[in-house]
Amino acid sequence: TLATTHDFLHLGALPDDTSDLAAWHNAILLNSTLATLEPGDTLFFPNITFTLMGGVQGWNLTDVTIQLDGTLRFSDSIDDWPTGEFGVIGAGSVLHCWAFFNLTRVTFTSSGVGTLDGSGAVWWGFPGIGYLIRGKNRPHLFYVHGERDTDNLLGSKDLLLENWFFLNSPHFTANFKQVDTLEIRNCEVSARRTEEDHHGVIDMTAFNTDGFDVSGKNVWIHDCVIWNQDDCISVGDDSEHMLFERIRASGIGLVIGSISHNTVNNITFRDSSMHHTWKGLYLK
Repeated sequence: TLATTHDFLHLGALPDDTSDLAAWHNAILLNSTLATLEPGDTLFFPNITFTLMGGVQGWNLTDVTIQLDGTLRFSDSIDDWPTGEFGVIGAGSVLHCWAFFNLTRVTFTSSGVGTLDGSGAVWWGFPGIGYLIRGKNRPHLFYVHGERDTDNLLGSKDLLLENWFFLNSPHFTANFKQVDTLEIRNCEVSARRTEEDHHGVIDMTAFNTDGFDVSGKNVWIHDCVIWNQDDCISVGDDSEHMLFERIRASGIGLVIGSISHNTVNNITFRDSSMHHTWKGLYLK
């Protein structure tokens, strides 16, 4: 088959419309489009803002490019947010904003800076009270999972993420589980309640807004900026051969853990700065 570029606007997406109708329309359209992508295809988002309802999922994509030149803003109508089998904390809980499963040689890129806006403030709720109401039942902004196959191999592999801006995630920002060969470069994470140059009591109530959570092997994250209210980078269970360099990070810190009964091996943080961070390098 011939490679095809799918322009989200030309497919019938509704731009610059924050209504619930547009959010559901755009999410349904994106889900159906992801299901049709063939090897060599590009999914293109022009430099426009599209509002989406959460629960967007892409499965089993191979040799696909997703080019985000504009902004995807997730709806703040959280009472209408979809739930399901692949919910954040189990079946029946809220679905992630945008989730992918079992990817091979997929590139997430932008010709400038593509923005994912999680409308996090509505999920964080009133400072000091919001967490008590919702706890961890809040969607991750960007989630990639690789199920282990029958040969015990990692199911998402050879991934590149570049030139994206992740704004105000409801919960974890970009969570990669069980991946093999991942590069993230020239990306930024921002989760703030205020514009203060520190992490005060109010800002820290945007809790669990981790920057990049990664588990697996052969991961290289470099030349990124992270300002959030929890782990800036967190290395998960059973991980090895990871390099993090030229990171400007401010939050809880650069973290290995939490680790339970598994091990990690050959994890390197270097040449990075942590302005007004809480703990710096942190092992748990």
